[in-house]
Amino acid sequence: MGLLDGEEGFTETVEVESEDLYAWGGVLVASTHNNFKVTRKFLPFEDNKTVYDLMYPGHGVDFSGDGGYEGEIRVPDLQARFKIAFETRTGDLVKRTVSANYAQVAERGESTENATELAKREITVAIYPTEGDEPTLFYTYKGQVRPDDGGEEEEEENGPGDPGDEDGENGPGEEDGGDGE
Repeated sequence: MGLLDGEEGFTETVEVESEDLYAWGGVLVASTHNNFKVTRKFLPFEDNKTVYDLMYPGHGVDFSGDGGYEGEIRVPDLQARFKIAFETRTGDLVKRTVSANYAQVAERGESTENATELAKREITVAIYPTEGDEPTLFYTYKGQVRPDDGGEEEEEENGPGDPGDEDGENGPGEEDGGDGE
């Protein structure tokens, strides 16, 4: 993703539908809870391939190494799925959250560009759990940065809390937060 709006950070929302059930006479006897949903919202400052892959999956834009780009923006594939990782670093402390299953863009919010602020886009992703007896949303890690948690280059091996990447590619949803490391 590149640099994200640090002041806004990540907004995680958990939605659960609930209903109170009452017996005759208005006595509460039970509450039901279902339809669990987790979303995360963030605001990237950059126009790069990863941001375009999230905003406009299937776009025809080519990106050069110097920050330039050119091409067609097509109607996005609204069913595009990807894994996503959130990472922030403060000094030698790293915090990672990696989706256990896939995610999808749930909302493509406002994009702002003006003369007094950095351009940014609002992206909200829905995180889907794994299936089975113990559905899992995320793998998480918070701890010291390790020497193999290098800076700008992508890691060859999985870092702490990383569930793995069977196909060797991390997909468009990976993102880097915090101080832009």
